[in-house]
Amino acid sequence: MEPAPLPPQPLSALRRYLPLTVAGLIVVGFAIALIISISGGSSKTSSDVTKLDPNATQPPELVITNDVAGTKLPKLTYVAFDGSTKELAPNGKPLLINVWSSTCVPCITEMPALEKVWQAKRNDIDVLGIDYFESPDLGQAMADRTGVTYPLGRDLKGTILRELGGTGLPYTVLVASNGTILAAHSGALTQAQFSELVKTATGK
Repeated sequence: MEPAPLPPQPLSALRRYLPLTVAGLIVVGFAIALIISISGGSSKTSSDVTKLDPNATQPPELVITNDVAGTKLPKLTYVAFDGSTKELAPNGKPLLINVWSSTCVPCITEMPALEKVWQAKRNDIDVLGIDYFESPDLGQAMADRTGVTYPLGRDLKGTILRELGGTGLPYTVLVASNGTILAAHSGALTQAQFSELVKTATGK
């Protein structure tokens, strides 16, 4: 047996509920306005890099972007461009880790600058470029395009960037020879700034 239809609401009942409905709409509207005001109500972007963005930018001065400085480098592995799996760790001298991807516009200019610093300081510090979360052919094309010759690896699942506290690209982490993270920076660095980072770790 089908259920009986509900009887029509009397007009007086509808009038009783109408003020409650209007009040509810007013409350919802106020809540939406409050959320917009808290979030700034604007689509302006901050100069701080807080998300993965191919056009990530950062003020030129060196900054510590998070609380990883002073902590130990996590136990991580990466896949080298030759396909072998290696431990992400210093090997007797400081290590500068630079995370990048082929879709990162600032990386295109940053990587050649890092190459020059590595060529000049390779006896004092190791450099490792980590290709973030993309296919091998795209990473290799980027390496060929920028002409870098320092060791390269892949962050196949985005784990390395996340574990190192990174939220944007490019992302650079300086590690002492004992495995302590000395500094971390989101955004592109110049050749002079890379040199300053190296000096921080080596004194040279």
